Amino acid sequence: MAYRKVKRLLSDRKRKICELDAESIAYYRRNPCIACEDLLGIRLIDSQKYILQESWNKPHVLWCCSRNFGKSFLGAVFMILKTILYENQAIYIVSSVGNQSKETFSKIEEIVLRIGKTAASIDSLQDIVEKETVKSTNNKTGFQHNPESFHVSFYNGSEIFTLNGKPDNNRSRRATLVFFDEAAFSSDELIAVCEAFATQNTEFKTSTDDMFNPETEKRKCPTQLVYASSQDDMSKMFYKHYKNFAKHMLAGDRDYFVADMICDCAITTYMNGKPYTPLLTKDKVEAAMKANPDKARREYYNQPTRDGGVNQIVKWGTIRRNESFYLPQLHFEPNTRIALAFDPARTTDNSILSAMRITNDPNWGYMGDIVNCINFVDAASKKGYKLDSNRQLGKIRENLLLYNGLANDYDNLDVLLLDQGAGGGGTSTYADGLLNDWTDKDGRKHRGLIDKEHDIYKGYDEIYPNAVNKLRLLSPKKYRTQMVEEFIELIDLGVIKFPYEYKQEFISMAKQIDEENQQMESYQLSIEEIIALQSIDIMKNEITAIYKYENAEKTTRTYALSKEKENDPNFHDDRFYTIIMLAHYLYKLRRGQTVQSTPQEKFDYNSAPSCVSNIDF
Repeated sequence: MAYRKVKRLLSDRKRKICELDAESIAYYRRNPCIACEDLLGIRLIDSQKYILQESWNKPHVLWCCSRNFGKSFLGAVFMILKTILYENQAIYIVSSVGNQSKETFSKIEEIVLRIGKTAASIDSLQDIVEKETVKSTNNKTGFQHNPESFHVSFYNGSEIFTLNGKPDNNRSRRATLVFFDEAAFSSDELIAVCEAFATQNTEFKTSTDDMFNPETEKRKCPTQLVYASSQDDMSKMFYKHYKNFAKHMLAGDRDYFVADMICDCAITTYMNGKPYTPLLTKDKVEAAMKANPDKARREYYNQPTRDGGVNQIVKWGTIRRNESFYLPQLHFEPNTRIALAFDPARTTDNSILSAMRITNDPNWGYMGDIVNCINFVDAASKKGYKLDSNRQLGKIRENLLLYNGLANDYDNLDVLLLDQGAGGGGTSTYADGLLNDWTDKDGRKHRGLIDKEHDIYKGYDEIYPNAVNKLRLLSPKKYRTQMVEEFIELIDLGVIKFPYEYKQEFISMAKQIDEENQQMESYQLSIEEIIALQSIDIMKNEITAIYKYENAEKTTRTYALSKEKENDPNFHDDRFYTIIMLAHYLYKLRRGQTVQSTPQEKFDYNSAPSCVSNIDF
């Protein structure tokens, strides 16, 4: 009897190789920490290994980690391993701003291509993943940098994308993994929209075969939602997930994992059970605690801030909503308008000069960006006293020149607002001191400043004819309540903006190369920019520490620091006072803008025809 010879698709040798490959992949899928060392050439510290192993196949994962713990780096490792060990993965990186998600994507690129700062700290990086990226003649690396979304794809069908922080642009997508970077600072709407990407059950499968039984199919890796951040405030979705996930985890639900790593885990590190070089030094934490305790407790000890109820005039959620990405402005820039506000002090309080950049938005009208905040402290004073009034006047004049540029005196400045309260000597010391002409360090003479509208200086334009009328004195007793309420209205409208919180001296910025590509560049903040950002962060703390107090009849109301902060000798409200002065000026600009109506074009009806018709009479 003759038998037909069957042609083998695989030789025994090739079949053996495929079986070994399958066994290796299955082994690495069970042991991601070993895969990290063998496939990527990265050895993690013990606490990072614990997080990676426990988060590997959990549908709901939350990493609440201190600053400098390496959240974004660990997230990059996590996503790379997912893409190469599982086929057809669709991974999205989401953050409150596009640059943050692109920075995390850049860490993935640096690990895969073995370039940049990330690769410089790891000597043993492998090239295995680099060979798995899909390349083309126009793209030699496989990493695409389209301004709308960075993207990389792999030969096994897996892909990684970045998304910006606009919820309306991030709908109707499907993902196997969504990684929320700095999730505590993302809006609740953005998180809710992007969580819907991973609602599809990966176990769902169908077939026309009558013998098909989905219950006998192999289990697949579930869709995952990973939230990575330090804490912010208790009203944010991140903190709500933190509580909810922790309850499920403690109850024994294997679908949930929460890691809470405070700064001690980054200061005292271990690798393979032995002490290792720390990720963070204790002196940085102590310095942060001295500079801004509330912020340091959030970022280093994972202690979220609690809003103070109905009497707190501005919630942290409002502050976060009004933050946007821009750098401090320390000097004149073309096509900008600057308003300055100064609250003087000498001994107990802070002496603060704040700057607001005023822009005219076609949709929102006049808006104000807080671009600088300076404390005139005497560095040589052991008790923290401020500079003497002569040197403070000199600093004010220096900043007037910096923001004015090369134009004629004060042409590029809108106004200098000054608290005339007796405590800081606003009128007698500073307003009087600014009347006279003065000479700068280069020997050039400049004009003085005067408030011609104030009762004290009526008729002084004849005594000081050269002084420019761009100084405005504001009485705290007369205008404080009005200014606070104007500030509350403007910040609720979203027309007063703040830069994002200061986190590190290096920030990543997307630079446009051409119409289709961007390149991430690292920008090092100057010392002056860092000081400005840190001082603005303290300003945000002061804003959220102000409460409304009413008498029993509710006929009068005042605004002051909370009782807790009022008893703290290191806490002040001077930065808050400068921003409400700036808000008062912005409010006047906007009020003038809304009063003005667009004049309608007049039409001479005498020349109009008496009848309009297509019929020729």
